[in-house]
Amino acid sequence: MRLVTISLCLLFLLLAGIQPGRAQDVVFPGGSGIGLVPPPGMVLSSSFSGFEDAAKGTSIVVTEMPVDAYATLAAKFNPEGLRETGIEAGGPPVDWPVQGSVVSKLIRGSQVAAGIKYRKWIVLVGAQTTTGMITVQIPEGVEGGLSDDDVDKALRTITVRAPPSLDDQIAALPFKLTDTAGFRPVRVIAGATLLLTEGANDVAMSSAQPMVIVASNLNTAPEASTRMDFAKQAFASLTGIKDVRSDNESSSESDGAEWVEIDGSATDSASGDPLYVAQIARFETSRYVRAILIVRSSEKDKFADRFRKLAKSMTIN
Repeated sequence: MRLVTISLCLLFLLLAGIQPGRAQDVVFPGGSGIGLVPPPGMVLSSSFSGFEDAAKGTSIVVTEMPVDAYATLAAKFNPEGLRETGIEAGGPPVDWPVQGSVVSKLIRGSQVAAGIKYRKWIVLVGAQTTTGMITVQIPEGVEGGLSDDDVDKALRTITVRAPPSLDDQIAALPFKLTDTAGFRPVRVIAGATLLLTEGANDVAMSSAQPMVIVASNLNTAPEASTRMDFAKQAFASLTGIKDVRSDNESSSESDGAEWVEIDGSATDSASGDPLYVAQIARFETSRYVRAILIVRSSEKDKFADRFRKLAKSMTIN
């Protein structure tokens, strides 16, 4: 399974001291290589890469992907493709000006989530160094919310800059790892997810190398009574693998958090190799972060303890 495939799946899932940017200043959230001038009332988010007005439920999510992700995303960047994600486009994509891009397209539309209808704008950006997606989401009927003109004005300020270093991107994540246990960080996705591996390749072909995913989420943490069920559902829905089975489930409290641990087996969707899969989630009152290990079953003993050491070092900013 390619890390880029996992990255695209994570992207579409995501499509489900704070300081404001001054007028005319392009702000690059979370160490991102893509920024914009935030519209009135929007400030940098402390939980994802982008901007928010929490009181009005408005968000602008800035997502960066590898350069070669553009072609795959562009093939689905149309009313039919977006409908598969629950987004109803108001028409086909239109060309959109983005400083520093090679090609960029805009689609306006709407989406109903949790019974609330949202106005949505999505800009897909292809640049020489990155692929980007900027998603604006505004609930309908909120008094004093942003106008269409406010959003269009902000989206016309989107700017692509030279990509920040991996270290800078990791430093901007909403969580920290105090011990990577020898796994090598290779990529940050959407300012909220860190991918790690071990081996010569940054992109893990099939199951040739272990994959570790550490991800925070745009949503708030589930209630304490539902956390185990939530973790089990997340474990069962991991992408790029099939025949997922949970063998062990446990919950404990330490370091001011509840830890839910699940491990079991699966099959690599591409190669058919048997896999060992583990997930450890840290839940706090309003936030959570989870770590996932996917590795060949034959290498479980080599990596399982190291993964647990990494996962138990997670803290939330």
